[in-house]
Formats: sequence, C-alpha cells, structure tokens
Amino acid sequence: MKTSPETLMVYKRRARYCPALPDQMVFEILVRLPVKALVRFKSVSKAWRAIISDPSFARSHLKQSGKNDNQERKTSFLITPLTLEGQVIRREAWPTNVSNHISFYSWQDGESEARHVHSTTFHGEFGSVYHTLHCDGLVVLSTDTKVYVFNPAIHDVLKLPDGQEDVSQIPRVGFGLDPCTNKYKVVRFFYRYLNFSLGTYSMGMEIFTIGDDDIDSSWRSITEDPPLPIGPGSITHFKGSLYLFIRDDLVERPSQGVLRFNLEDEAFSFISHPEIFSPKEELIYIVELGGKLCLAQGFEGKQVIWMLLQSGEWARHYVIILPEACNFEVLSVTREDVLLIRSRNRLYHYDNAHPDVREMVCLDRLRYNKPRVDSFDFVGRKDIFMFAMVSYTESLIPVTKPREDVIMYPDTPGARMSDEKQPDGRSMCLTRMVTEASSEPMRRKSKRKKRAAQRYLGDCWVK
Repeated sequence: MKTSPETLMVYKRRARYCPALPDQMVFEILVRLPVKALVRFKSVSKAWRAIISDPSFARSHLKQSGKNDNQERKTSFLITPLTLEGQVIRREAWPTNVSNHISFYSWQDGESEARHVHSTTFHGEFGSVYHTLHCDGLVVLSTDTKVYVFNPAIHDVLKLPDGQEDVSQIPRVGFGLDPCTNKYKVVRFFYRYLNFSLGTYSMGMEIFTIGDDDIDSSWRSITEDPPLPIGPGSITHFKGSLYLFIRDDLVERPSQGVLRFNLEDEAFSFISHPEIFSPKEELIYIVELGGKLCLAQGFEGKQVIWMLLQSGEWARHYVIILPEACNFEVLSVTREDVLLIRSRNRLYHYDNAHPDVREMVCLDRLRYNKPRVDSFDFVGRKDIFMFAMVSYTESLIPVTKPREDVIMYPDTPGARMSDEKQPDGRSMCLTRMVTEASSEPMRRKSKRKKRAAQRYLGDCWVK
C-alpha cells in the first residue's frame, strides 16, 4: 500500500511541530537509564549532553542506581582476573610478573556469566598488583610502581603521578569520598624509615584529590604523620572515613583497636576492638554489611562478625559455622540474613536463619563474556594468579578532566564526518557526525541500489 503525498505532508507537519518534553521530565527519564545508554545519548543533542555531563546529574544517577539495587535485592560485583606472564617464580612472597592487561567484568549474585566492562593494557608499567578498592563506581588499583583510578563504565582511566618513596615497598592506599566537598581522595601511607629489629620507623602520608581544580594536580603532603604504624592489609572506606589496622610488631603494647582517618578534616581517631577480642586471630578484616560497619574475627571452622553501633559499642551480629577449616571472607549481605562469603575462588551463600552454607559459583568456572570473543572460563589455566573482587555500582563520575574538543551533533546544521586533527593529535570528532538532511535521501537511494546487486550471507552482504 502506497502512501499519498498529502498523507506524508501531514506526518511531516506533525513531527515538525511535536512539542518538546520539559527538561525536568527528560531529566527524570535519563536518570533511570544505565550508564552504557547514557554515554551514547550524549551525542543525541547539545541539551542532552549538557544534562548528562552535569555533575549534579551524575550524583542523582548514582543515588537512583542505589535505590534500584535495593529494590531488586541484587548485589553487583566487579571481577578482575589477574594473570601471570610466564611461569610462577619460586620463592617470591608475591608475584612480580603480573600481566599488565587489566580487564574488568561485572557480575551479579546468582548469574552464571560475567559481562565485560572495560580493558586497559599498560605495557610493562608494573610487576605486582596488590589491592583493588571501590567507591561510587570508581576503582583504585595499587601496584608496586603506580596507582591507577578507573571508571570502567565510561572507560575513563587516570594514572596518578609518582609519590614519595616507600622503603617498605608494599603500597598502603585508601580511597573514599569527602562528603563535605563531594570529591574523591586517594590517601597513600608510606614509610620513610623502617627497622624491625630495633622497632623504629618514620611514617608519612599524602593525598591526591580526584577532580581537583589545579591543572597540574599532584600529591599533597600532610604535615601530621599517622600516630601509629599502619599495617599492610586492605584499607576500608565507610561513610567518609578510612579504617586502618595497626602494625603491632612496631609498638610496645598491642593496640587493641583500629585507626580511623576522617577524609573531611583529615584527622585521625582511635576505635577500640570489641571487648572479647584478640588481635592474634587467623583473619581480621573490616567490611561494610548492609550499611553497617562490621569487624570479622577468623577462627578455625567459624567466623564471628561484630557490628559497630551508634553508641560506639560493638555487638556480635553473626556467628558463621564454616564447612571446612579454611579462611573465609564475607563480601556482602545479598538479602535479609543471607551473606555472600568467599573462600579463594569459591563463593558461598550463608543463611543465618538455618544456618546453612551453600556453594554458589566458582570464579574460574564462571563464564566471562567479552565483545567479539566467545565466552570463556579459566578452568585449567596455569597463568591465573587470583580474582580481585569488589562490590560495584556503575556511575558517570569522571576521573579525568573532559577534553574541550569540537563536537558535532545531529541537530548541528551542516554536520559531517571530519578527520581534522588538533595540534596535539587528538581528533576533533568525539561522536558520530551525520550528513546534512538534504543529502540523506540520496544516500539511502544509493545504498538500496547497491544492496540490489548483492545477496545476504550470514551477517554480511556479498556480491
């Protein structure tokens, strides 16, 4: 059935005078979309790009994502498989031949596949990888030479400048949000001098602020040194503060507590352990569970989880009976009274109501999906070292300053493809540019004529 010219004119007139959506309605629609779609929608129009690029929109989107996760009762994680280049070097306490190709995969509790998010290759910049930290969609990767900050969802990577020398050669890095300035801070602790035999040391710290207005951003030294020596374990961020374990072999008396570093006023305070607590347990770590700060004690065959109350006192919240005598790590609360715990490469559900421990998935058997590559796993691979795993929420928060490139949009008159380069070699075109509306019918006609002389074979057209 052919459409008459009069009908086409009516359709065109209706489309031409279709009223635009109010900005507030556009905002409410966009804030509920995933990050991948929003990155593409930046090229729809100048108005949409301005909305999506606004820092307040990124904050609102992050808040909405948190609400969606709570409603769906699904916890997302970011998995980073760390592989080795070559064979395992014997007598190394920690491998120094870790691959410089870093890939991030997003996985939700209960799924059998992990989705590829971002990959970067650093070409021999480091040999060892230590800790992976996460806050609001931003990921910090600390290595033996550099500290990197990623936003995997928008493919944004920042390599921090070199800091002061650390004689211990083990990075101690914390990361979190300053609630006063809404800026993210990377905190690095280092030893200027360290002598275990004499029990003497000199320690300092420096801070790098993400999104600082200073063009030549660098580490900022803190005049006040940490009051106690910091241990080599992972540093936990919780509600604007960093929680650090103390190295007891460098103090006269056991500390019986942890240090808290406030990111707002950049001051230290001391928090005591629970009353019935010994710092000599097999495994001690701090974790956020269900929005509460918790401290875990590892025993042979069980773990005790203590929760910090608003009164400042510790209350015993969980006692997890483990199926075997090995170290477990509690990752998150997936739903009411059900914990996701990890032992090496295996993930378990622990139901506190029964109690019961059920194996959910093995990380090397999990299927990993990557674009243009068939899904794969790591079963039987001898080059896999470990799987770094952190709780994860996608966000639009950038870690680098936006480049001031000339960007063309579909609503820009005369927009066309351009290969023009700036003096520094960057392309003037960040997004796909479209041809003028007047040339569009001719291009479509030419395409139909070309297709008429071809046949479709699989996923391509051939003559």
